[in-house]
Amino acid sequence: MSTSEARAAIRAADEELVAALPILGWDEAVAGALFLGAVGGYGLLCGAWLTGLVSGLLPGLGVVLGLTLLLSVLHELEHDLIHDLYLRNPVVRMVVLLTIWVAKGSLDPWTRGHMHRWHHIVSGQQEDIEERLIGLGTPWGPFRVALTLWAPLAIVLQPSIRRAVRARVKEGGRGPDPRAYTNPPYLMLGNALLMLAPLAAVAGLALGAAWAWPLILLWVLPNMLRHSTIVTMSSNSHYVDIQPGQVSDQNQILDHWLFWPLQVFCWNFGATHVLHHLVVRQPFWRRTLVSPRVRQALVDAGIRANDLGTFRRANRHPGPTLG
Repeated sequence: MSTSEARAAIRAADEELVAALPILGWDEAVAGALFLGAVGGYGLLCGAWLTGLVSGLLPGLGVVLGLTLLLSVLHELEHDLIHDLYLRNPVVRMVVLLTIWVAKGSLDPWTRGHMHRWHHIVSGQQEDIEERLIGLGTPWGPFRVALTLWAPLAIVLQPSIRRAVRARVKEGGRGPDPRAYTNPPYLMLGNALLMLAPLAAVAGLALGAAWAWPLILLWVLPNMLRHSTIVTMSSNSHYVDIQPGQVSDQNQILDHWLFWPLQVFCWNFGATHVLHHLVVRQPFWRRTLVSPRVRQALVDAGIRANDLGTFRRANRHPGPTLG
């Protein structure tokens, strides 16, 4: 089966799903409900802990896990908005993106959007800014583990990524949107404040500040768990140093049972992301439901599944597809 036939299988399964459950095709309504549900649920869980309705170590851990699940929904909504799939009203869109930016405490969605759209052009290449910033192609060791836990460490990788981009342009290739590297001062300030806030929270805890532990429990820890799970699954479901434009080699299906504890907190990313590379304009909830129906078609198209050797090879593609 060819890559185009795999795309056709995904689209056909998507159409069958919507025909069976038309509500899944009401993208604006579903996205709005998911956003309000995630934000409302986040507020309720935080309120339950802050007012003492939930107390103790195990219930506190449950709050962290619940908040991480809700953050994973917001992450997927942000990703779909980067591709302009729904919520196109500019005011609604701005409110949603600002809310998600603060909730996630990570890179602003506008800069991330430039990187992500470039990623779809150069996936698997050394100039893939987005994936290399989360460790793609970096051997596993103390640095990659630390990078998986705390995003700002990616600044160490920026020089080599810039060199790769410059080399591509020098060879006559297309360069990324300059905004993938630079952004307005107010976005830079916001990114710095949000991404360094965990350090301030830890310092506050050490000094006995009353606000520090609630901030750590209700925001820092859920986002560390969300970030580490999505980074682990994303950077290891992608390959690096492949032939340009070879879509079937850009990703693998990473749905081994070992990864289910991680998949739960990143919306089953490893098992489903390959579908997004093949059919970009598909909302994440339908991609999740469609993925089991087309798994065999993807394997038949030459996409690898559960290539666990990627951790040892630092995400280099192993060669011929598994049978």
